[in-house]
Amino acid sequence: MNRLTLTNFSLKYPIITMMLLFIVTGFFLVQFPKVHFDNDPENMLNKEEPVRVFHHKIKKLYGLYDFVIVGIVNDKNPNGIFNPDTLKKVDTLTKQLLSLKKDKDGNIEVIADADGDTWRKLDMTPDSGFLRAMNKVFMRDPNHLFEEDDSSSIINDELISPSVVDNIKQSGLGSLKMEYLMENVPTNETEALVIRDDAMNNPLYKGTLVSEDGKAINIYIPIKEKTFSYNVATLVSTLTKDWNGNNKIYITGLPVAEDTFGVEMLVQMAISAPLAMLILFLVMYFFFRRVSLIIAPLLLSIITVIWTMGLLIGRGYNVHIMSSMIPIFIMPITVCNSIHVLSEFFDSYHRYDNKDKALQSVIRELFKPMLYATLTTIAGFASLATAPIPPVQIFGLHVAFGVAAGWLLTMMFVPAFIKLFIPEKALVHLPIHDETISISDKSLLTRFLHGLGVFTYKRPKLIVWTSIVIMVFSVYGITLIRVNDNPIKWFGKNHDIRIADKVLNEHFGGTYTAYLTFQAEKNGGMNIAGQESVIRDKVEAKFGKVLPESTELFVNKLNQLVQDKSLGENKVFGELLKVAKGIDKKSVLPWEQFADEVNYLDPDRLTYTVLQEKVSAMKDVPVPLKEKLLAGLKGSESLSGDKLLDKALAVCDGYSSASFKEFVLDMQTELTAPAFKNPIVLRWLKKLQENLNHMGKVGKTSSTVDALEKAQYELQYVEAPADAAVKDAAKIKVANDANFSVPKSAAAAGQVYIQLEGMKKKNTLFHLVTRDFQGGNIWVQLTSGDNRDMSAVVAAVDKYMADNPPPVKLDMGWAGLTYINVIWQEKMVNGMFFSLGSSWIVVLIMMLILFRSVLFGLLAMIPLTVTITFIYGLIGWVGKDYDMPVAILSAMTLGLSVDFAIHFLERSREAYKRHGNWQNAATEMFDEPARAISRNAIVIALGFMPLMLAPLIPYRTVGFFLSMIMVISWLATLLILPTLIKILENKLFKKKYSVD
Repeated sequence: MNRLTLTNFSLKYPIITMMLLFIVTGFFLVQFPKVHFDNDPENMLNKEEPVRVFHHKIKKLYGLYDFVIVGIVNDKNPNGIFNPDTLKKVDTLTKQLLSLKKDKDGNIEVIADADGDTWRKLDMTPDSGFLRAMNKVFMRDPNHLFEEDDSSSIINDELISPSVVDNIKQSGLGSLKMEYLMENVPTNETEALVIRDDAMNNPLYKGTLVSEDGKAINIYIPIKEKTFSYNVATLVSTLTKDWNGNNKIYITGLPVAEDTFGVEMLVQMAISAPLAMLILFLVMYFFFRRVSLIIAPLLLSIITVIWTMGLLIGRGYNVHIMSSMIPIFIMPITVCNSIHVLSEFFDSYHRYDNKDKALQSVIRELFKPMLYATLTTIAGFASLATAPIPPVQIFGLHVAFGVAAGWLLTMMFVPAFIKLFIPEKALVHLPIHDETISISDKSLLTRFLHGLGVFTYKRPKLIVWTSIVIMVFSVYGITLIRVNDNPIKWFGKNHDIRIADKVLNEHFGGTYTAYLTFQAEKNGGMNIAGQESVIRDKVEAKFGKVLPESTELFVNKLNQLVQDKSLGENKVFGELLKVAKGIDKKSVLPWEQFADEVNYLDPDRLTYTVLQEKVSAMKDVPVPLKEKLLAGLKGSESLSGDKLLDKALAVCDGYSSASFKEFVLDMQTELTAPAFKNPIVLRWLKKLQENLNHMGKVGKTSSTVDALEKAQYELQYVEAPADAAVKDAAKIKVANDANFSVPKSAAAAGQVYIQLEGMKKKNTLFHLVTRDFQGGNIWVQLTSGDNRDMSAVVAAVDKYMADNPPPVKLDMGWAGLTYINVIWQEKMVNGMFFSLGSSWIVVLIMMLILFRSVLFGLLAMIPLTVTITFIYGLIGWVGKDYDMPVAILSAMTLGLSVDFAIHFLERSREAYKRHGNWQNAATEMFDEPARAISRNAIVIALGFMPLMLAPLIPYRTVGFFLSMIMVISWLATLLILPTLIKILENKLFKKKYSVD
């Protein structure tokens, strides 16, 4: 098959060609009703991806859900949100959300007010006809708030609001109240401030449920699926739209941001694609002045988009965030080839005054450069199949298909269209490009390009050195690139979600949540070999003063057993128990016997002197025990009778109760207790939290330690008497504050847990700890969703744990959307870097094959390399994050940048054959060929600038960088390539070409 086979067929059988193309187009069109949309960035990862599997495991283990965060801010009232009016509104909104249901007709229904006497029907269909049409096109139901079984999308039992969270408060000494934080709506300021104080005194609520400044409150709405988040946010907006101005509503959270982006992205696509098409039309009309001519490339790009999206949908793939951008990427690439054809046809028609001959000449001239430019673009996008992100793979392969389809349509559809729909008489008026016309009489573009050609020939050194300086500047800029992304920043700064994110993160500990989880072995406790110092300290504190010799014996035996690596955990405790029994028999039993004899003394007429005589007369009691008893009674010489006897028995009990056996059994229980009942583990967890809380972007952490400390404080709280002196009241406060701590023993921790399990919301505790108390979960709230901030927290935790290993073996893992975003975006960025590098090598090989010359192959890579280097250098210099849109644009850079170079170099060789020297060949090159390249660059650069006005940042990024890619690759092609050709003329052509 020669280069004109497809074109000749189209020219000979244009009607058949059109029918075939439209049959294929119809086939792809009928796939569109099967479309399903997927706005969940989590699906950027395989379902089997370890981090994703772990995330869902943790959600199930701790009963965690995705939240829509509703912030209510009142900065007008002196008491902030703690006033009767605001709290009543919060209570009403809470109860309305909990009452959400479908009526018998399938309509949304909620209670009209907190009393629940009347019901209110809702319809969230937008008023705008355009938005209603978009919902229809993209099959979105704005009233979709229910599961298939008609149950609410909101998980009522898990909703977090003052009206439905437990108030951890003392009922009586040793017990907790069974009440909510806001059991009843306050009727006055005093009652409202009581709620404030209760909330502020609970570390689980302060900074999470209520802001520390008292100006804001959050409602966390748990949803069954993230796909409900946009509609739930709309529901809240509908329910609160009549609230007064003092109470401002802010809705945010990653699920809302991601779902909202998906919804608005599709709407933006429906606006941006036609707008870009309109600009392309206007710019092409400016150049070609014939509507009939420019209809073809526009129809071609539309048909290519239909084919590509039809293929994607027909193969059963969902339209994801990535694949929804396919039209934006395909349109400029498919337009490129057709503009080359149109430009050449426009300029050369009058050489033949025959459509068929002119088209055959154009295709013969452009076939090879267009084919290789297409193949290199296909290679660039197909390389995305190596990325570790499924939607990126799908995106890359389908864009590659679209590029191939666009080339095929350029070869067949454009010639057939011109043959059928553009009569010869309409082409008679095309301008004649006469070489004899002076430059001054030609178009502005032609004059500019002529001057540019002269400049490249006369100033090669200036161009080379300027290019080197720019490359050095760009390379340094690349070193400044900051890899980072944040779904919230996909919205403009004035978007409601962006504003809500800013406001709520100023008031609260953070709206971005990650879960730092720990899991101990199922039957694993603390390793005694790692805790001998703890045991030693405790035994010395308990027995050191009373029984120093026995304590020393016990400690020596402990050290000996720990150093014996052949002994297992149970064996060590067994041996310690034997030692303890021996010590008790030698040290404790005599005191028990001594106490029995003292107990039989007659208290009547018992004085210190009589007691001293009686004790001295006891024959079976060792002398050291007698001496210790009398030493313990020092200062009690004035006592007599029962008081003296009780004092003597107390001294004996102090020794007889010092049981080493009981101590060993207690320590065994303590060290083998579930990890998150063990005070040592809990104190380690508390220190980790304190370390986290001092990190810049971590605003708040919550764990089971917070719940335990608050509950223990309340259980042991003692109210100071109303008439207590200031000094006494202060002592009581110090004692109370000391109870705000980790329980001292595993048994005590277990008792506090039992109290917490008895609260109204029984599952709340188990969001922080597993039911077997072997797993713990720290809720880490960040004030930033930037990947680099989450990554910094992960790195800091790793370092802390390396420096401060946990007292028991704990498997640590991260979960949560904030962390998942880091993983998929890192995978994507790293995958893009790999794809870019591998694609560059593939394109280089293709250039070597195309030109059959190392020098020409390397020259073809220069505009591409300069463009990529400059674009990424610019990103580094301006501080733009290297995010998802930027990463994807690397593939676009490959395709578009090498396109111009291929056309320029291939046609340069042909021109050199005709002229035999570069000076004359350059004059030809800076006429029609440069004009075609320039038209292409200008059309696409201007055509996609409207995207820079889009409200969604990724669209602005795509618009700006597409325009920049075109401009830089155009400049690099028309400045650097002719300059290097002049410098390397002898090596490139070796005088083998002569004037034809």
